[in-house]
Amino acid sequence: MFTRNKLIVNASLVALAIAPIVLYAYEYGPDPAYTGAPGDNQTACVASGCHTGTLNPAGGSVKITASGGTTYVPGETQHITVTVTDPTERKYGFQLTARADSNPSKTPAGHVLSTDALTQVLCGDGSNAPSGGCKVSGGLEWAEHTLAGYGKSGTPPAYTYTFDWTPPATDIGPVTLYAAGNAVSGALVVTGTKTYTTSLKLTPGQGGGATPNITAVVNDASFAAPIAAGSWVALFGSNLAPASSNRKWNEATEIVNGKLPTSLDGTSVMVNGKAAVVEFVSPGQVNIQPPDDAATGPVPVVVTTSAGVSNSFTVNLAAFAPGLFPATAPFVVAQHADNSYVTSAAPAKPGETIILWGTGFGAASPTVPAGQVFSGANKLSGTVTATVGGRSVTPDFGGVVGAGLVQINLTIPAGTAAGNVPVVLTVGGVQSQTTNNMIPVGN
Repeated sequence: MFTRNKLIVNASLVALAIAPIVLYAYEYGPDPAYTGAPGDNQTACVASGCHTGTLNPAGGSVKITASGGTTYVPGETQHITVTVTDPTERKYGFQLTARADSNPSKTPAGHVLSTDALTQVLCGDGSNAPSGGCKVSGGLEWAEHTLAGYGKSGTPPAYTYTFDWTPPATDIGPVTLYAAGNAVSGALVVTGTKTYTTSLKLTPGQGGGATPNITAVVNDASFAAPIAAGSWVALFGSNLAPASSNRKWNEATEIVNGKLPTSLDGTSVMVNGKAAVVEFVSPGQVNIQPPDDAATGPVPVVVTTSAGVSNSFTVNLAAFAPGLFPATAPFVVAQHADNSYVTSAAPAKPGETIILWGTGFGAASPTVPAGQVFSGANKLSGTVTATVGGRSVTPDFGGVVGAGLVQINLTIPAGTAAGNVPVVLTVGGVQSQTTNNMIPVGN
């Protein structure tokens, strides 16, 4: 076994050690071929001369996320993240390789590329990969942590490494990324290691084609402008994503360490020069969460896909752009206290407190940063007022309860006439939509 990367410590040098022990700590990263991929060691780093410990124990994991989701476009570079999670340990390492499914033990799939000093790429003989890729061992390559990466990884319960991967220049069919992750105590003498393995299959996607074109940018609830930072926003146009795309993010693989993805199937969006969260992609519509931004007024919105960069579409960014999420027109989504939906067959009643859902109501206190998973109920900073069927009412509660998601609890005023009645909310002097804003009320 090639031992260039091993750090060997004689534990007899450690004070109070009662017997000499040899430690193989691998701070510099393992030798090639320990990912669990076909042709690699099938137990990953749980191997003689490498690490001791348990393979895939309960309580931890390793996850691969690709910026293109589960597809690749030949020759177009993707950003790759590998996250090792284990809340009981303090240091984390990894190794990853990309293989063609047609012959995964011998055929590489493109090239892995370090983007910082925390990772490195090895060839089959243990040498660092040159810029043109490995020529030995049939071109197989392995990305892994460096000493600097290992040293920086002491941030329980998880650590994420990032680097790039360029697929083959031509369509070679499905490819799979294989990874192993290690979690250790970080102590000088490592007596056990937790090793996790995973893989991510990528299928060829559609590249080229027409460049994206934006025709509208609106609040994703009211379908009107302006938009607000941290709210949910819909982009409409053409060629905004590959023709085969029609999906939202995969929560299991594309939300990493509580961070929401900024690219799906190769589609990314910039709002006022800052990366937005991308929640849903299709050729005609993309849903985003604009990043936090103190700016107000006209700002540019730009979509980038594998085919190129869109037109720069100008939209007004406002501190408040409230909208209520729609149900079947002309109704908005409303729920009873038991979470059942308010419908014509089950209308709201005067004196009953109902739940409404919206976005764009401004900041909360404490602040809920854009781009992050959130679970809680932080009260809105701005004061929300309402009218139901033209009658004024003060909401019982208004707050951010998820990323960009606002919950409003309000009581239907006594004396509200039966029928379909409009609901209008106001915050910061700005009203929610005044059409398609009905709820059914009964007696």
